[in-house]
Amino acid sequence: MKRYLFPVLQIIVVLGVILSFYSISWFGDSYRFRAEPYDPFSPVYGEYVMLQYPDLKPADSVKKGLVYVTFTTDSDGYAKIDRISNDRFFGSVAGDYYDKYVTIPQLNQYYVEQGTGKGYEDAKKLVVKADVSPWGTVRATDLSVRN
Repeated sequence: MKRYLFPVLQIIVVLGVILSFYSISWFGDSYRFRAEPYDPFSPVYGEYVMLQYPDLKPADSVKKGLVYVTFTTDSDGYAKIDRISNDRFFGSVAGDYYDKYVTIPQLNQYYVEQGTGKGYEDAKKLVVKADVSPWGTVRATDLSVRN
């Protein structure tokens, strides 16, 4: 019995990681974010698009640094900030507010197929589809050019 305990525990841990990754989509809400690209290539990591989100502008009352946000959908169907605070609250996503936008670390870069990064950079208007779980994790699921 002891011989099988460690391999079984390893399998359980791997299955837990896989299930937690997909549970974001199963239990979370899907949002579309307006995005703008910059810096499309890294020789180490391959081709990816760095993204910033013009709709994620906080109110002036929020202090710069670590912030927590939740999202809602505007009349155009794109995500915008619903609630933002410098203090953590249930269902919030952690982000950083330094310049003029809130950045969410899980949404800052999107890896694309080799050779397609320049097309996304030239487009200037992108849509990122992302799933946001009730416990505050985010997973980008799609990147496309916005008309």
